[in-house]
Amino acid sequence: MVFAVPPARGEVVRKLMLDRLFAALYATTDTQEATRLTTMIWGVWNEADDPETNRLLTEGREAMQKLEFEKALACFDAVIARDPDFAEGWNKRATLYYVMGKFRASIKDIKEVLVREPRHFGALAGLGMNYEALGNDTAALNAWRRALKANPHLQDAAARIKVLETTLMNRPI
Repeated sequence: MVFAVPPARGEVVRKLMLDRLFAALYATTDTQEATRLTTMIWGVWNEADDPETNRLLTEGREAMQKLEFEKALACFDAVIARDPDFAEGWNKRATLYYVMGKFRASIKDIKEVLVREPRHFGALAGLGMNYEALGNDTAALNAWRRALKANPHLQDAAARIKVLETTLMNRPI
């Protein structure tokens, strides 16, 4: 008889919290409440169970803000090596790759994020941005639509969808 190993307690709690936050996000029509819920979702995503992983993530974010890309990359690589199931490690490295102009590497990491958290609207928006940078407007439009579905309160996504729909509609066949 084969038994599946249950996820860590922290991961179960994280999933329950995210499920509740997303349910509230989908239900609200209040802009301020949506902003509050979105911030709370980001808070859950950005908190690993391991203090060292959190330290590395913070150090990587700070390095990225200072444009110290090699240091940031080393930190995010270490986060992923420590906890490959932690979606935000992949997402931060994807963001770094985007900033560095490494769009295909960013897309590859975003796909890893979405395996772990399919509702990650930040990663989906990043996917749209990467595809736009690569000139693939159809893929960008699909990514932005997925981002808006994951978080119906993303103003940037709604705006990008309108622009891309207009662009694609006006493109000669």
